[in-house]
Amino acid sequence: MYAKKIQVDRCYYIDWLRVLGLVCVFFFHNTRFFDLMDWEVKNNERFLEPTIFVMFVNFWIMPLLFMLAGAGTSFALKFKTTMGYIRARYWRLVIPYIFGIFILIPPQRYVECLNKGKFAGTFFDFLPWYPAHRLFIVNFGFDPVWFGELGTHLWFLAFLFIFSVITVPIITYFKSENGIRLIKQLAAVGEKTGGIYLFVVPLALVRILLQPVHPKYSSWADFIFLFVIFILGYLLFSDQRFIESADRHKYVSLSIGIFLFVVLLVIFIYFLDSLKLWWDHPDYSLGCVFFHIMWAATTWSWLMFFLGAGKAFLNFENVWLNSLNEGVMPVYMLHQTIIQIVGFQVIQWSIGGPLKYSIIASISFVIIISTYYFLIKRVNWLRMLFGMKHLEFKAVADGCKVEKIR
Repeated sequence: MYAKKIQVDRCYYIDWLRVLGLVCVFFFHNTRFFDLMDWEVKNNERFLEPTIFVMFVNFWIMPLLFMLAGAGTSFALKFKTTMGYIRARYWRLVIPYIFGIFILIPPQRYVECLNKGKFAGTFFDFLPWYPAHRLFIVNFGFDPVWFGELGTHLWFLAFLFIFSVITVPIITYFKSENGIRLIKQLAAVGEKTGGIYLFVVPLALVRILLQPVHPKYSSWADFIFLFVIFILGYLLFSDQRFIESADRHKYVSLSIGIFLFVVLLVIFIYFLDSLKLWWDHPDYSLGCVFFHIMWAATTWSWLMFFLGAGKAFLNFENVWLNSLNEGVMPVYMLHQTIIQIVGFQVIQWSIGGPLKYSIIASISFVIIISTYYFLIKRVNWLRMLFGMKHLEFKAVADGCKVEKIR
C-alpha cells in the first residue's frame, strides 16, 4: 500500500515575505552603526535619520519573522507527525544555534570589545579572555535573555525552537473539536470590518503587564510577546477568512501603521526624555501604558499590511524563489557577523557616514552571498550546520551529477 499524499497549497507570498524580511534585517543591521541607540559596534558620529529607520523597522521586523514561522508551523504539521516536526526543528534550529555560539559569535564579541575599549589584543588572545570577562559577567538568572547573551542575533533560532516545542499541546487543542469551534468563532469575528485588529488586545496586555517587570531586550516580555505572535501566525492560516480579512484591510492597516508611527515619531522628537524612560525603564504610569498600547497597535497594523499586501501582490512563483528561500537561514546566521567585522574596519575611516554605510553594505553583501553560494550551499556538512537540508547526488547516464535535496 502507498502512503496517502497530502496536497498542501503553497502560499508563495509567505516565502517572499520571509526573503524580503531578511533583506530588511540586512539593511537594519547595517544601519545600527550610525543610529543614536546603543549597539555592539558604533560609529563615532551618530545621526537622527538612521535612528528613525531603526525605530520603524524595530516595531515589526522580528514579529513578522515569528508570524511567518507560526504560519509555516500550520503547514508543516499537516504532513508531519509531532515527533517528526520537533526532530526537524531540532536539526534546523538547535544545531545551527550551538554552532553559531562557538564559531560565528566570538568574532562579533571581539570587534565589540575592541570598539568599546574593553579589550586590546589579537583574536587568539581574546578567545580565552572572552568567557571569563565578557560572557558570564552578569547573572541574568532563569531568563531567555541568555539566548541573546550567548548567541546575539541567533537568539531568534533558540526562541523559535522553544516556541515550536511548547506550541505542540496548544496546536493539539486547536485541532480538537472545541479548538476548531474556537477558531471558527474567532474567524467569524476577524472577517468583520475591523475585526482583524482585535488581536491587538492580547499583544498590548503582554507589553503593558510584563515590560515594566522584564524590560531588557529578549527577556520574558519579548519572549511572551513574540510567542503570542507565533501562535497568531498559526491561527491566521488555520482559517482562510483571516487572510482574506487582512487582504481587504491592507490599505487601512497601512494608513493606521503610518499614523501610529508618525505619532511615535512626534513623541521621539519632542518628548525624547519621556520616550527613553518608557523604552528603557518602563513602568505602569499612564504615559507608559499609552506608549505600549501604541507599540502593540503599530506592530499589528504593519503585520496585517504585509500579510494582506503579500497575498495580493506576492502570491506567485518564479525560478528564483526556491533558491532565495533556501538561503534565508544561512544568510541570516552569517549576516551580522560579517557586517560587524566589515563595519568595524570601515567606521575607522575618515569619510562621511553615508559613504561608510554604502561601503559596509556593499562589501558585506558580496562576502555573505559568496560564502553562502560558493561554500555553504555546496558542502553537505556545512549545510547541516547552517540549518539546510542534506544534498544527495544522483548519477545520470552521461556521467554528470545532479543535486537532489533530501
